[in-house]
Amino acid sequence: MPDFEEGNSCLGIPGSTVASRLKQHRIGGKHVTLSKQRVKPFVWVVVCLMTIAGSVNAFLVKAQSAGGASAPNSAGTPKMRTRLLTSLTGYEIDDYIKRNDVIFIPVGPTEVNAGNPTDVEYVIPLAYAIKLAEKSDGLVLPYLAYFYPGSTTISHGTVMVTPEEGLQYLKVVTRSLIRQGFRRIVFLTSHGPSGDTLHPLVREIFDETHVTVVWMDCGGIAAAGRTSPGGQPGAERPSASAPGAPAGDARASGGMEEAFRERKLVTNGAYLIVGRLDDMPIDFSVPHHEFESDPSTTKLSRLLGGPIQSDYGRFYSDPSEHGGWPTAVTAEQRQEWGKQGLQIIESQVAAYDVMGMLDALRQHDQFTKTLEKKYGDLLPPGPRNP
Repeated sequence: MPDFEEGNSCLGIPGSTVASRLKQHRIGGKHVTLSKQRVKPFVWVVVCLMTIAGSVNAFLVKAQSAGGASAPNSAGTPKMRTRLLTSLTGYEIDDYIKRNDVIFIPVGPTEVNAGNPTDVEYVIPLAYAIKLAEKSDGLVLPYLAYFYPGSTTISHGTVMVTPEEGLQYLKVVTRSLIRQGFRRIVFLTSHGPSGDTLHPLVREIFDETHVTVVWMDCGGIAAAGRTSPGGQPGAERPSASAPGAPAGDARASGGMEEAFRERKLVTNGAYLIVGRLDDMPIDFSVPHHEFESDPSTTKLSRLLGGPIQSDYGRFYSDPSEHGGWPTAVTAEQRQEWGKQGLQIIESQVAAYDVMGMLDALRQHDQFTKTLEKKYGDLLPPGPRNP
């Protein structure tokens, strides 16, 4: 039988600590002092459990006061075998909801995009979502890869879903997630025309449910928190999928080559993160060729303030206008680019204050409830039972 004064421990808790805790408990209404005494094994086990329970309770209280997460971010984030909701069991998700309410939702199109797989602009936000979830104790809802593509419907590889069709589907999914207990829902994209679907989603869901749904472009994460996450995407960044640069962008003058290179690395890094680097083709290229282009698009983009596809309806004249010309790479290059891209994504996520953003979301949610009490049925959607 253990003697607490002889240095025995209770699952890593020193015996002296257990003894001191024992002095503070009552049994049958009487104080019990057990130091320098031997106790029966079952009593020792009970003491261990009481000691651990007190420590765990104090830990959870501290974590909740820090913004709703069950533990500090990064190294202190609770370990899970996966962050993908679809790979967890229902029991594991039930346990998760008891401590947190965060879910990241990558959304993208399936479309022609240079020499990349057609789901590249879904896989990039999927990779960022996984890393953000690991940092912030969130979950990830995958497989939303069939949304409005924009101008790339000139390819047989592009799946066409209108903004309205995508909006209605995302509303159904979002309503379900709210019902399931998720109050901090973050949509992530890496596709120029995503706003045609996501802008009305965040506004209409809020008016309907009063739950703030956030939409962020991965460019906002790349900017390390310098863009506002409050339901708006980061500014469009020049990239292989967005030829040209916004007016005033430093990259507009000779920086496009570096932007294309970073996009290439991030793309390979994203496929590495999701375990699909082999999907990036090797020894694949398309020869340059002449094609007729619309000269008015350059002028329209300039006069409308930038190369945002949604400013006016258009189709690309050739697949090469979206992502450039595919050039052959080796397996060694692909592996190296994957490693470099992984480092870029991880460094950007490390620099981004996702915990601050999620804490602000919780505060905003709480303040919205005060406005509900103040204004009642004046707020949309109006009286529930008119």
